[in-house]
Amino acid sequence: MEKPGRYPSYDVWDQHTEWDAHTRKVVGARRMPAIANQFFTKPESLLLQTVVGVLVHDHRLEVLTFVVEHLDNTTASNIGESQRKVGLPPKKELYRSGLKGIDAESHAAYGTDFVALKLDQQDAVLQHIANGGIQNQEAWKDLAPADFFKRLLHDTVSAYYSHPLVWSDIGYGGPAYPRGYVRVEKGLTDPWEAKANDES
Repeated sequence: MEKPGRYPSYDVWDQHTEWDAHTRKVVGARRMPAIANQFFTKPESLLLQTVVGVLVHDHRLEVLTFVVEHLDNTTASNIGESQRKVGLPPKKELYRSGLKGIDAESHAAYGTDFVALKLDQQDAVLQHIANGGIQNQEAWKDLAPADFFKRLLHDTVSAYYSHPLVWSDIGYGGPAYPRGYVRVEKGLTDPWEAKANDES
C-alpha cells in the first residue's frame, strides 16, 4: 500500500547499503527506538509523546517514540547547552516544569489531563502556551510559557526531521556517503534519489 504525499513509493532506507557502516548503524537505530526513560518518568514520556504528535501533526508511533527517546537522551545528558537565554532555567528544569505546566493548563481549560483531550483541544492548549495566554499562573511562576514552547518546538522539529521515515516523506536522499551526490545542479537529481509522484 502506497503512502500519501509527494513521494509515495520512496523509502530512503533502500539506499542504506550505499552508506558507510557507521551511518547505517546510526540511522538504523532511529528506525527501532526504545524509550529507556533516563530522565522523564513514564507519565511524562506519554505526555511528551502526545504533545510531539500534535506539534508535528504526525502520529506514527515509530516516529513519535524516536523523538521522545531523543528528547529523553539529550535532556538526561550532562553535556552543556552551549547557549541559553538569560533567565531560562537549565533544560532539565525547563522540561520538567513545562510538562507540568501543560497538564495544569489542560486542567484549567478542560478539567482533565492533556493526554485525555481531543486533538483540537490539545492544539488549543498548546496555542495558549505558545502565545503566553495561560490560565494557571501559579504553574508558570518560574518559567515563561512561550520560552518553554519555543525550546520544545525547536527540539521536537530537530529530532523529527532526523528520522528516516520523515526523510522519505520529504524526498531526502539521506547521508549519501561515500557515494555522494553527483547531479547538484538545480532541478536535477541522481537516478537513486526520490522522484515526486508527478515525475516519470
